[in-house]
Amino acid sequence: MPIYEYKCNNCKKTSSIFFRSIKSADTESVKCQHCASSSLKQLISKPGRIQSKGEPSVGALRAVDPRKTVESMSRQYDNAGIDPGRGFDEVARQAAAGKSPETLKEVIKEARKNEPKESSQSSKGKNKE
Repeated sequence: MPIYEYKCNNCKKTSSIFFRSIKSADTESVKCQHCASSSLKQLISKPGRIQSKGEPSVGALRAVDPRKTVESMSRQYDNAGIDPGRGFDEVARQAAAGKSPETLKEVIKEARKNEPKESSQSSKGKNKE
């Protein structure tokens, strides 16, 4: 069920016209919704995107509770059988204390610096099993 846009050559306004099928768009004559002129030029419209009511918007994704995020990440690591490393425990502790995301980023950076090379290799190896 397409909606086509047309620009009127007479009044220069744009009309959006709904058709029940693509075939009917080819066969039906169209008239301007503003001045009833049949001198119309079809426009190329950008594609539409249907967003369901249940789909979160981008803004909703940004407002995140750090505690819930860490809990979710912890469950995902457990389900996948991945050892997130010792630094994750510190991040989880600070997130539970309500630290800001910026503070948590710094904690993650420090944990990565202090993480032994062997530990990161062993957690990669667990993914392959």
